[in-house]
Amino acid sequence: MKSRLFSLLIFFPFFLLCCTPQQPNYRIGVSQCLDDAWRQKMNQEMSRELLLHPEMTISTRIAYGSNVLQCAQIDSFISERVDLLIVSPNEAEEVKPAVTRAYRAGIPVIVADRRVTGDEWTAFIGGDNYKVGGLMAEWILKKKSECEVTPNRPFHVLEICGLQGSTPATLRHKGMMDGLQVLEKADSGSPVVVHSVMGEWQKTDAYNAVQQYLSENPLPDVVVAQNDLMAIGAAEAIHDFLPYGSSSARPIMGVDGIKPGLQAIVDGVIECTAIYSSRGDMIIQAASQILSGEPFIRDTVLETMLIDAMAARPMLKQVDAREHDLETLRLVQAQNEQKWQQLNATKKMLVYFVIVSCVLFLLSIGYVLFAQGKMQTEIRRDIIPQLEEVQEAIQLSRKDAVFAERLRQVVDEHLSDPNLNVESLGSMLQLSRTQLFRRVKMVAGKGPLDYIRERRLVQADKLLHTTDMTVQQVALSLCFSSPGYFTKCYKEYFGHLPSVR
Repeated sequence: MKSRLFSLLIFFPFFLLCCTPQQPNYRIGVSQCLDDAWRQKMNQEMSRELLLHPEMTISTRIAYGSNVLQCAQIDSFISERVDLLIVSPNEAEEVKPAVTRAYRAGIPVIVADRRVTGDEWTAFIGGDNYKVGGLMAEWILKKKSECEVTPNRPFHVLEICGLQGSTPATLRHKGMMDGLQVLEKADSGSPVVVHSVMGEWQKTDAYNAVQQYLSENPLPDVVVAQNDLMAIGAAEAIHDFLPYGSSSARPIMGVDGIKPGLQAIVDGVIECTAIYSSRGDMIIQAASQILSGEPFIRDTVLETMLIDAMAARPMLKQVDAREHDLETLRLVQAQNEQKWQQLNATKKMLVYFVIVSCVLFLLSIGYVLFAQGKMQTEIRRDIIPQLEEVQEAIQLSRKDAVFAERLRQVVDEHLSDPNLNVESLGSMLQLSRTQLFRRVKMVAGKGPLDYIRERRLVQADKLLHTTDMTVQQVALSLCFSSPGYFTKCYKEYFGHLPSVR
């Protein structure tokens, strides 16, 4: 009888440890084609979202622009039998066979950012690269209309393309060329001539390609780059090519809206960028839905829009805030992992200790279970609310950027409307007077009337320097009560009296 009781005391703690409920552990393989700033942003977003999904772990491998290496990495994930695969293909056709092998092996495949041809994948999440090309075409013709081009002289555009054969490079170029063809039919002016060079998605490659182009050709009228890093490289190449002190820099457009691109816009290095969201958080959410058998959206196309200096400033502040939040999340995660490691170490020590003293082991395991429950309570009470607050702040930041762009568009479209006031602006934005003051103050740092006056002054300065209008004509066309009042406002804003060119 005593022997049986002793055996129960020996094995009962092991029974408790083995019966501790464990969450399912899903292994996710991530195959990234490059390690550029845009994909680093995606990886950060996925890591942040994973904090809300402790049942999943990811392993990321980078192909560094090599189709062969990426296919080998995907095959390695297949042999390891990961539960789900996330692939951002280097080149659509070259990587497609490896994606197909994974899909046919029964592994769900989420294709991110860049599509692969065919239909053998589980879900796609990415932007509309063809639409990005359309935005590039619209910006080109807008710059053409603003420039004083000699009649019948071609308007030269230098396009800096990404990796040849990659889906984004192909679709962005096609979207731009199709857009130019459609838009030029309504434009009877000079023809647009596009010159393309390869930048391979890299700043250094773009710099060298533009330097080579400039050594053989005159300066283009505008430059469009298929990502922000190549746009910055092009700007530096043009700056170094021109004589010291020259003011012949060209308008440059980028794509992606990553932090270096936004900073370049604020610094005046490039003029604008097209937002191309990475949405790593959405990718992890889709992975969770697929693995848990929940309904999911198979084909998700993310929206894009053009960002100029007015919108880049608040977005850059939001990026800095998100980076700070991410560092806080990493600290919280490290603390959490440290606590779990301490708990696991304690469990192992208790397993060995039970051999020496069953009674002390039972007391110790009771302490461990108590500590585990307390820790889970602390996580639910402290860490999860922090994560939810950060997620909410990120969503609000995105809404503020969209509102800032919408506000600018609405005001700019009605600068010559004498009835543009707080009430009419609120009506157009579908906001009450109180809501309008609060939202405009948040995104622009000033009230609606001050914002309207500022936009009119900016337009007035442009008209004075690009048209033959007099100060009086400009003041009246932009609804200033008198030329004297316009002059007063202009001097307060620009620091000097208005003058025509």
